[in-house]
Amino acid sequence: MSQTINYSLQREAVWERLILIKDRRTRRVRKPTKAAACIKVGLTSYYLPSAITTEGGLLLFLNPQQTKWLADGEYAWDGVATVSRSQSFTSQPDYEDVVFKGTITVSTYANITPLAVDTLPATPLQAVV
Repeated sequence: MSQTINYSLQREAVWERLILIKDRRTRRVRKPTKAAACIKVGLTSYYLPSAITTEGGLLLFLNPQQTKWLADGEYAWDGVATVSRSQSFTSQPDYEDVVFKGTITVSTYANITPLAVDTLPATPLQAVV
């Protein structure tokens, strides 16, 4: 069920993406019961803050402090979700699968005047253990 998704991200800016997980054959939205996304920086993977919406989408979000510590470049990322094998959520067991993967390209605005909040310490993401 894995799909390749590539995004760009501006350092020190808000970044939000809503990802709908769809069945490859029927194109119906598959509502996950659990989901997580990770970005790989060097040899360490970090969880991206995420939430499952009422529509069944996976909402990923980073605030300016969380994007500040990322250096310019390309980073691999992926998302894992637990979804039901059945469209009708009957007795079929749930399964966990990589639902997307790709790259996130990080860049910096070259002509932004720093604000007072830019002096706050950066809040890095939680490392995957």
